[in-house]
Amino acid sequence: MAAFYKIITFHNAPIVSEENHGELGNLIPGEHERTVLCSPVVAITIPSMPSHVFLVGATHPVPLRVPLSDLSGHIVPLRFEHHSEQSQLAFLHPVLDQYLSAIIPEEPSGYARIEGNRRSVAGWELFRLEPLAANEITQRLELLAERLDHLFARGITVNTLLETIRAEAIFGTPELLDAALPFLSTLNLEKIATLLQQDKALCETLARQMPEDPWAAEGIPLLMHWISQRDTHGKITPASRYECPQNQTVLGVTGLHKDIASFAHACVHAMRRKVTPTRGPAILACVRNEGIYLLEWIAYHRAIGIEWFFLYSNDNDDQSDDILRTLSEQGIITWVNNPIKPGKAAQHKAYGHALSIVPDILDFSWVQVLDGDEFIALDPQRFSNLQDYLLWTETHPVDAISLNWRFVASEPLPEGEETLFRDPLTMRNSRFVRHDVIGDPGSRLVKSMFRPAQVIQSQAHYPVASYRYSTTICLSDGTPHTWQSPPAGVPSSAAFADHIIFEKIGIYHYFYKSPEEWMWKSSRNRGDNPSKQGLDLRNFVDGWTGNFMSQISDDMRSGEDQWMAPRRAAFLSELEKLKNLPGMMQVLQNIYMTYRERSALIRNRLQAENIRERHSENNRIFFDLINVPEQPNS
Repeated sequence: MAAFYKIITFHNAPIVSEENHGELGNLIPGEHERTVLCSPVVAITIPSMPSHVFLVGATHPVPLRVPLSDLSGHIVPLRFEHHSEQSQLAFLHPVLDQYLSAIIPEEPSGYARIEGNRRSVAGWELFRLEPLAANEITQRLELLAERLDHLFARGITVNTLLETIRAEAIFGTPELLDAALPFLSTLNLEKIATLLQQDKALCETLARQMPEDPWAAEGIPLLMHWISQRDTHGKITPASRYECPQNQTVLGVTGLHKDIASFAHACVHAMRRKVTPTRGPAILACVRNEGIYLLEWIAYHRAIGIEWFFLYSNDNDDQSDDILRTLSEQGIITWVNNPIKPGKAAQHKAYGHALSIVPDILDFSWVQVLDGDEFIALDPQRFSNLQDYLLWTETHPVDAISLNWRFVASEPLPEGEETLFRDPLTMRNSRFVRHDVIGDPGSRLVKSMFRPAQVIQSQAHYPVASYRYSTTICLSDGTPHTWQSPPAGVPSSAAFADHIIFEKIGIYHYFYKSPEEWMWKSSRNRGDNPSKQGLDLRNFVDGWTGNFMSQISDDMRSGEDQWMAPRRAAFLSELEKLKNLPGMMQVLQNIYMTYRERSALIRNRLQAENIRERHSENNRIFFDLINVPEQPNS
């Protein structure tokens, strides 16, 4: 019969799921349980798999990922071996000879992750099972154990998995089929995906049984409907709006480490990989409180050949929702409302939604992930537009292209806010910050465009493919992106090019803009940080202000833009078209008014709280640049 246990690590800490990252870890009991957000994990043993345990959330389904391993899902199966005394066990990958190892928890968190790549067993690779008390064994756990035993007794095949769905044997245990994933070949997974795609009723049956799984409930149905519409009507316009619900936080947790979150997630990704695009390049971005720059950013990229924009936003308080609404209603962008739970980050949730739920993005051959202060720049003597560059790149196999960036230096606003509202950013600022001022790590960062069907998630700087599939990534000159020589002191990562290439194409990063805009930027939240509404002055510290001041003098600059200026006429023409959309001029006036009001509020707060006195003498100059005088009698 089935049995239920807690797993205790070598460090006398139970195994848990750390909720912010969905990873498996061990947490010292007691006070630490109140400071680290974790869910308890239970190990189930079943008669049909006597040398295995199945890890599940103790009270409800939770994402589980074993770091440094391809194991993930809402159930994780593990083999076990007895070591030393019968009470000590080592846990292995169910297919590979890789052991789990519990890193020792350290203060102050009392938490450390479980890693899954060890080749031998010593102390940290030993665990013990502690039986659950009778009152801890819920009906859900008993039902899950019964169904696991039935499933594995029949064998993991395409037919048994499809029959399980048809028999509606998943209700109440939506994580059940995740247990099969490590035993399922990619070929058989793709067979299941194909059969699901051919059977609408079967997909509906799956969705009914997994209402909380976004890939079963939304991803597969949306994809099938979209494919049907495209097959019927040919090229179709992308949807104007989507909603990424607040409770779908799992979209921001999974996929970032090549991990698959669920059986349905694996299936929808296999389906999406088969879609052939009919359109050119698009942009995927999170835009929060970017109203001042949004029209310029869109107009410029339309002028160089971007065909569509998938824009996610949340909690805008600068009136930019009105710009997004108008653009979506006019068929220029897909606007996705992306509400965020307090303390959660917007960016990865948005990327996870776009790359595993939204079907329309698959119709585009390439997708560039950008921020609102980043602009794709092309050498006009080599390429007339972005499509020309992509055709040149596509002469060899490639799934992703990593582009280096250059930081554009700040410039003053001669007429203050009037200059800001009147003159486009890309025409105000044209000089570059020296690489040595930015530093080697910052200068070697990349931003990536990729084939959207080939990936399941994206970091800010590079896409992430499922562990089941390989991808070919090149640098902007077509050479392989191998990330074998990271900057000193930085772990190897696809975020960094081995060397800077800025010959044909790259990203202009308007990070600094002007002193006034730096003040504005510093008071608002960014898409990669946990959601926080309202005025936020935490960035006004000496180091952050010093970042701006480090590039302000002329000797900190090197070189000037030669790529954007020749494209100015086309850009200004696009910008004028956008400004003349119905109601857009009034929307812009509202945004300008909001900017003025907020800027005045920021200045008042900075002076009232005497923020300049917390800065070093050199960095106090910044407050003179933004017209924040010393507090009287300070």
